[in-house]
Amino acid sequence: MEINRPNDRPPSPDEIAHLENLKSVVEKALEDGKLSTAEMARIKSLVWADGKVSYQELRTIHQTIKSVMGDDETPDFQWQAYS
Repeated sequence: MEINRPNDRPPSPDEIAHLENLKSVVEKALEDGKLSTAEMARIKSLVWADGKVSYQELRTIHQTIKSVMGDDETPDFQWQAYS
């Protein structure tokens, strides 16, 4: 199946810097193989900083998790109950 993204354009230097920062934050969060609530909140705040989630951001997160954890592993997420 071919995927066509007609509005796709090369990322700007600012977007490249943002994606590299996002990758770094995800790598740091996965060092112990777990995602804490605070780590997940930090990742979400970076992704939503401009008020929208881009394909490139989701792809960066996915590829970073795969590169750190491997294809068959997923990070543990520490759930926190809210009162």
